[in-house]
Amino acid sequence: MNNISVVITCYREGELILEAVNSVLAQSLLPLEIIVVNDASSDRSTINTCKKLEENPLIRVIWRKTNGGSSVARDNGFQVAQSDILVPLDADDILPNNALELISIAFQNNASIGFVYGNYLRQDKVIDSKNISPQDISLQSMLKAKKFSMSSNWQLIGTTPIRRSLWQSIGGYDPSFGVEDLHDVEFWIRAIATGCEHRYIPEVIYIWRKYLGSNSRKVTPVSWYRIAKKYFEIYQNLGLTYRAYELLLLGSKWLNLEAETKVYSQELKNYICQGNFKLTAFLVLLIPSTFLRFLSKQMSKKR
Repeated sequence: MNNISVVITCYREGELILEAVNSVLAQSLLPLEIIVVNDASSDRSTINTCKKLEENPLIRVIWRKTNGGSSVARDNGFQVAQSDILVPLDADDILPNNALELISIAFQNNASIGFVYGNYLRQDKVIDSKNISPQDISLQSMLKAKKFSMSSNWQLIGTTPIRRSLWQSIGGYDPSFGVEDLHDVEFWIRAIATGCEHRYIPEVIYIWRKYLGSNSRKVTPVSWYRIAKKYFEIYQNLGLTYRAYELLLLGSKWLNLEAETKVYSQELKNYICQGNFKLTAFLVLLIPSTFLRFLSKQMSKKR
């Protein structure tokens, strides 16, 4: 046993939850406890699976009465956890069998660190795995746009192991950031901004089965628009003001906010006129609002 609590949040993953739990039970180092948070699911398969799991003394199931989304459910699990080290796990993902041992060693060897992070496998398809190595997780690096892309360079996976004291010090997750928002990004911006120490584990400690999830398909320009709105000052302090304006302009076009679109368009034009050439800024300026609104309507129909 060790000082680790694994917190699994679920809503409608059904028997996939068993795969997540079994990957924890198969660890080379077992956790102190496994906490499964059922976020007021109405899915019969998910409910039945959670009831089966309650028969295992190592597993505690929390039954939420109202659906609050992943961030609220994860906070609930963290609140009741008895360990100092909190390891979140999505119900449709799994852990490699030595993950908890690697995580435990990293925390034990560095008593002052607030979190650890490592490589993870991203599976976009059943037989398609990509090893992601997020070595530079500075906000300066991750809040930039990817090279030759308008997408942000965010690499830190949301289910990163964290020390309870760090989670408590930043007040947990922001409940106003829901399923369609980047609630994990919002949380980790605050965590990293504290300047806390952290360590990198150069091995795979998580398997993200992206093809099974649906949340990533709900991310739109509005998701990053909300991040840029809340953390505009951080973007400024990092010399990424232009990037914040890019995200704000994309979001305002998507939402058809004409007044905001004019303001952010002018800010980007001013930036370019000052001799600061950024290809992404030009692209954002050139994308018609009508095209983004069309995409918005099409995505709404698919949900």
